Parts: sequence; C-alpha cells; structure tokens
Amino acid sequence: MFRYRLGSLIALLIGYGAHAQVVVDTLTLPEHEVTASRRSSFAAGTKVQVVDSATMLRYRSSNLGELLANESPVFVKSYGLGSLATTAFRGGSASHTAILWNGFNIGSPMNGQIDLSLIPVHAVGRVELQYGGASTLWGSGAVGGTIHLTNEPGFSRGTQVESGVSMGSFGDRREHVLARWSNARWSGTVGLFQAAAANDLHFRNTALIDAPWQRQRNASFQQAGLITDGHYRINAQQRISLRYWYQESDRQIPATLTEASSTARQVDRSHRISAEWQRLGKRTTAQVRTAYFDEALTWHAFAADAGSFSTASSSITEGELAFSISSAHTIDVGVHNTWSTARAQAYRTAHEQVRTAAFIAYRFNPNSRSRTTLSARQEQVSGTLIPFTWSLGSDYQLSNGVTAKANVAHVYRIPTLNDRYWSPGGNPDLLPENGYSGEVGIAFRSPKEEGRVTLTGEVTVFTRSIHDWIIWLPGPAYWSPQNVMQVWSRGIESHGSVQMRVRDAMVRLDGMTNYVLSTNEVAKSTNDASVGKQLIYVPRYSGNAGLSLVRRHFTSRIGAHYTGYRYTSTDHSEFLEPFVLVDASISCQVIRRSSFTIRAMAQAFNVFAEEYQAVRSRPMPGRSFQVGITVAFDRPFTPKTGPHEYRRPQRP
Repeated sequence: MFRYRLGSLIALLIGYGAHAQVVVDTLTLPEHEVTASRRSSFAAGTKVQVVDSATMLRYRSSNLGELLANESPVFVKSYGLGSLATTAFRGGSASHTAILWNGFNIGSPMNGQIDLSLIPVHAVGRVELQYGGASTLWGSGAVGGTIHLTNEPGFSRGTQVESGVSMGSFGDRREHVLARWSNARWSGTVGLFQAAAANDLHFRNTALIDAPWQRQRNASFQQAGLITDGHYRINAQQRISLRYWYQESDRQIPATLTEASSTARQVDRSHRISAEWQRLGKRTTAQVRTAYFDEALTWHAFAADAGSFSTASSSITEGELAFSISSAHTIDVGVHNTWSTARAQAYRTAHEQVRTAAFIAYRFNPNSRSRTTLSARQEQVSGTLIPFTWSLGSDYQLSNGVTAKANVAHVYRIPTLNDRYWSPGGNPDLLPENGYSGEVGIAFRSPKEEGRVTLTGEVTVFTRSIHDWIIWLPGPAYWSPQNVMQVWSRGIESHGSVQMRVRDAMVRLDGMTNYVLSTNEVAKSTNDASVGKQLIYVPRYSGNAGLSLVRRHFTSRIGAHYTGYRYTSTDHSEFLEPFVLVDASISCQVIRRSSFTIRAMAQAFNVFAEEYQAVRSRPMPGRSFQVGITVAFDRPFTPKTGPHEYRRPQRP
C-alpha cells in the first residue's frame, strides 16, 4: 500500500509541475546553512573528502555503501544487492569506522557497526569522509576513519519538492519524495523513501563441478523509511533543531555457493531522534544536544522459525562551548554521556553500558597560511577509566594552492556489548583496543581561471599500530573474544583530477589509488601462520578512475573500479581474485522551467559482466541496468525587508 501511495504522489507532482514555464540551464540542489564544527575547526592535518553535489545527485537512488565503494578509496565489504555492507578505513575493521549522523554515532552498541546498505543517499544532505584517527573528537571507534552524515537547515529558501523513481535489473525499484520549506525563521524537511528488489540474479556456481549457471533464490528485500527535521531561529544568534529518522527493512538471506538452499530472513527496524540548541556569537559558540536511538533485529534461521529477537537503545547527551581568546587562539571544551542497553536471546539478561567523557581542543591560527590543533579526551566506561587520548595536527600553506598536512593521534575502541556478554563466549574482562596513528600529506589545487585547466590532487602516507586488538578465537567448546593481536597498518593514498573546458563542454578526469599493508605482528597461538601477513579481506591495492563530460543539460560519465587480491584465510592459503568493474551513466534535463525541472538518467553497472566475489561464496551481479526520473519543484522565498531581518554572525 505504501508503495502505491508513494508512486501516486510522484505522478501528481509531475502533472502539477508540467504547467510551469521559463527555461533555466541547470538542476540545482538546495542550499544548506553549514555551521563550523569540530570536524572542520579542530582536525588540522587530517585528510578530508567531501562528496560533491554532482556525485550526490548521481547516486540519488543508491545507498551509502554503493556510493563509498565507487567514489572513495575505502574498501566496502558487500554481500550483494540489498545485503550487508560494511566499510573499513586503512586496513582496519568495520568497528574502526565511526559513522556520525549530525554529530551522533549511530553504530550499534551490540556490535559497534552499522549496515551501509540501510542508509539511502537521498536521506542525507552531505557526506564527508574524515580519514585517520579522531578518537579525541568523536570517541570510541574513530580509529581508521569517520563518516559524517549531515542534514543542515536551509533558511530563506522557500518551498522545494523533489521526487524520484528508478527501476532496474533483478526487479529493483526505488522511490523517494522530499519536501522542504523555509523562511527567514523556520526550516523544515519531510522525506519518504522505499526500495525493493527480487534480486534473482543469474550466476555461475564455481563451487560445483562444471560451474553450472543458477538463479539466486530467497534474496528479495524491501526497505522503507521516513526522515524529517525542523529548525527554528529564536533570534539572530540562537537556533533549535529537531530531527527524526525511522527505517525498516525485510531481507531474505540467500544461500552461499556451497549451500543447497536457504530460507533465512532478517528484519531490521530503527528509530533515531535528536534535538539541539545552538548559540552562535561573535566570540563564543555554545551548543547542547541530545539523541535517542532504538533499534531491533529479528533473525529467522528458516521459514518456520519464530525468530531470534534483539533490541538495543542508546541515549546520548553532549554539551560544548567554543570561544576565541584572540584572533589566533580558539578553545573548545565539552562533556559527553552515552547510556546504552541491549537485550538479546544470546544474552543471559539485559545489559547496559554508561560512557562519560570530557574533551578539550585548542586551535592556533597565527596567520592565514598556518593552522595547528591540539585535542585531548578522557573517557570512562561504567566507572572504569580508559586510556587517555590526544591528537596533534597542523596544516601549512607552502605556496599558493599547495598545502602540507601532518597529524599524530592516540586512538581507542572499547569492547562492544556482544564482545562482553554474548552467551556463550562473551568476555567481560576485555581491554579496550588502543594505539597510535599518524599521517603526512600534501594537497595541491590550481587557481580556477576561465579557459584554463584546473588541477587538484592530494597524496597521504599513513601508519597506525593497534594493541589489544580484539579477535574471536575458537576454544574447547565455543568461540570467545580475546585481546591477542597487535596490528600494524601502513600505506599511501592518492587522488587527483584534471578539469578543462572544451568549447561549450566541461571535461573532467579523476582517479584515486590506495595501497594498504595491514599485518598481524603478534602470534595468537603456537605456530600461528598469520604473523606478518595481510589481514583477511583487506585488499593491498585498490583504486578507481572516471571520465565525465558535462555539456549544457547533458551529463555522461564512465568509471572503472579495481579491487586487488583479498585473502580469506589468515595463512594466505585461500584468496579471492582481483576484479575490475566498469560502470557508465548518462543524465539529461528533459524539461527545464524557472520553478520546475525533470531529469532522466540511465546507468549500466559491471558493463563487461565481470564474474567476481566481494565475499567468499557470495555471488555478485553481472551486467545490470537502472533507469530513473527525478522531478524537482522550487518556489523561492521572498524576504520581507525591515528591522526584523536576520543576520547570522560569523563563527569565531
């Protein structure tokens, strides 16, 4: 029923907007008011990648896992279309990535992770990747990198409505509607989205003799959700915000190549709500915010199974004050508290965890060419102090367009509730993982001048050593987690782009490369063959490249993505072959009016039908296609002149 209502709404919007007139040249994404935060003000020396608006538009009908796999050097471990997808930065585990929604960590307190396939791109306004250790800023889990998902308000923008529908191979269908309204004081957004697919791909089963072709069964999925936010300017300096995100999914779990069949099924549901007060002054900025997350998962091992049920809740509160001592010196101080509780059939009883932290950060800007930040954090978990952490970083502009970066940090990750209390096997005596990370890099950007080639690039060398790495090991009767590994990750990342105008067209060539060597340095047991060897499912080499052409209302792009060998056994006796995937896309504004646009797109994935596995024994789709249409209506806000006009002061 929800699907038909959403489809009807999209049809009505198309019909309504068809009466608009006056041609315009481009489809613009709504602007948002972006307020400086810890990630931009107190993270000097770290590599940051912001997904641009054109890329966000191209992945409007995709999920976050698909976006990161194709547009970043981060390796995404995917089990297939609509299935579990997790990411790891710089040779770490999925638990070493902190995923923040408007500043709140949305990782599950049970396993410290979140499924990227459950996050639709159109549900977030901005995606930003912060590489390297940032535990002092964001707490436990920000070891390898941090993904920031933000929904900032856009005041004085008027009314905007966007709707889209796409259909593709394997019965894939995705729909969304976003409505935004704002004036000088209020800003609000309501979005509905859903996705479904039969996922009945045709694959060659290489685990059987003669590798026969088979049809994937028990692989369909359905997802739906609602996301909304409201923002109110109390006056020119103060603002309050309220956000809510609901999502549910129902996924069948297909058989692996070595299984005859599967009737397993997983149902996920989550509620996320947050509130924030912010005061932005000339010399000080204060904010208090709180959030409550509730998630539930039901696992059905077979069709008639009643299901294994687990729930987890988190309540997060944070207060922060930033003030400028002078034009060159800024200090940020804050306190943080997270209360989490979880109940599962694998737990003997419900368990909770209370985390309290205090943090401080200092920024030194002696001139426009240099910036240095120093931060520290002390956290306690259920009354027990964990290792004190700190970070020191600096940016320095060597010349016009050339910037050198360096950062060193102490990082940590606390054991999850599953690590401590899963029965059987949980180990309540686990120590937090902790270690040190460092990176140096240089970034280049040529000045933008009409008619000239624009070059951008960045090269980063990094290293990280983690002690007391938690790993589940087999015992006499069951598996149990232990602090037994020491992992050293090091490597080099690079990205660059060349952009030039050719007559009335813009051509862009970009590429990213990633080399990661992540090895276990300590034997887990006698005759441990993993010492000095690459961790499983961490590709040593990966990269991507793309060529884009923009001409008037037409955009086309072709991209190639390389993933190298991934070992699937700790002694390197088993591995997955490298693969290259080539994708292509085109889009065009078919109707262009002053307040109404319709944009059509078509995409082809895995153009050369590469046979590959991202996870052992999990078949991946061959050549597939997707077509879609997006409708956007925009009625600008007309401000009233007079003494009540709001002016936002500058951040110190």
